[in-house]
Amino acid sequence: MNKLAGIVFLSVLVVSPFTKASDEDTCANGNLVDCLADAAGKIQKPRFSDRALKQNEVVIDDGLNKVTLINGKQFEWKGNNKKDIGVIAQEVETVFPELVTVDKKTSYKQVNYAGLVGVLIEAVKELKKENDRLKLQLGIYD
Repeated sequence: MNKLAGIVFLSVLVVSPFTKASDEDTCANGNLVDCLADAAGKIQKPRFSDRALKQNEVVIDDGLNKVTLINGKQFEWKGNNKKDIGVIAQEVETVFPELVTVDKKTSYKQVNYAGLVGVLIEAVKELKKENDRLKLQLGIYD
C-alpha cells in the first residue's frame, strides 16, 4: 500500500504544471496567460498506466460519436496573442467530465489531453470496422 501511495504522490508532482518555484514566481509576477501557456508546455508526458493501478476497466463505448462532439480549435491566447491548437475544456467536460479539472490557483479549467488518447483509439477502431464493412460490400479486398 505504501508503494501505491508513493506512486500516486509522485504522479501528482510529475503532472502538475506549477511544480517549479520559477514557474510560480512567473505566475505571481507575470502575465497569467503567459504563465498558463508556459505551464501547459512543461507538463510531463509519461503517465502511470499500469493495470495494477486500475480497477473497473471498461472499453470506451461509442467513441466515434463522442469525439464528434468535441471540436479541435486553432486559437490565440488572450494577453499575448500566441497561436495554439487544442480543445475547449467546457466542450470536453460535456462529453468526458472526468478529463476536466479546475486549477486551484487560477480557477481555470484544464483538460487531461492524454486521456483523450484512449477515446481516439476507440474512435479509430470504429472507423476501421466501418471501412472494412464497406470494402466487403464493394468487393474491395486488401
